[in-house]
Amino acid sequence: MNQLLTELIEAGREIVAQGLVRGSGGNLSGRSEGQLWITRSGADLGLLTTADFVPAHPTTNTAPQSPPPSSELSMHLAAYKARPGTEVVVHVHPPKAISLGLIGRSLPALTPDLYLHLGPSVPLVPYITPTTEQLAAGVSQMLADNPAVLLQNHGVLVTGTTTRQALLRLFLLEEHAALYLDALSTGQQIRTLSEEDMQQLDEITGGRYKNVKRKT
Repeated sequence: MNQLLTELIEAGREIVAQGLVRGSGGNLSGRSEGQLWITRSGADLGLLTTADFVPAHPTTNTAPQSPPPSSELSMHLAAYKARPGTEVVVHVHPPKAISLGLIGRSLPALTPDLYLHLGPSVPLVPYITPTTEQLAAGVSQMLADNPAVLLQNHGVLVTGTTTRQALLRLFLLEEHAALYLDALSTGQQIRTLSEEDMQQLDEITGGRYKNVKRKT
């Protein structure tokens, strides 16, 4: 548990340092030895301590009331259920990813790196009121085949088998959202990776890049 919380505390600092969130604009959770831990409601991701994490039941939306858990607990639980290999969930509000959602765009595979870590695309979940069970259900449906999703007018949710994997996916997502927005702004036709491109990557790497329906 101590190692997990140490990693999540450092992750919060990295996320803030990268400018992906300000203050309490997001929440983190992780599982260790059958116990789920999630940031408390209103926790500042750049100033986290172990006291900012509260235990929650890994399958039901219950947790101690003082301090209360993040109001997005149900969305985190849905992510763990949708992707059984998940051990860390990150939900934050990165500006470029949000901008992409504002124009109704999912994030396609632009580079081999994005395909390697996030699959053929990062889908967009149409706007649903935050903290609701409806949002949790919408996220769960999209996560069945994808390790991360864009949340329209809201942010992103990224899963990982480790804290480092979740962070790498988050940073790649925001980086490529910026690249995609820059390309869109030119008004020119954008070349994304084709099905053939992705199949060739799978063949060359023995399937290393294949990410469709992967439960990690």
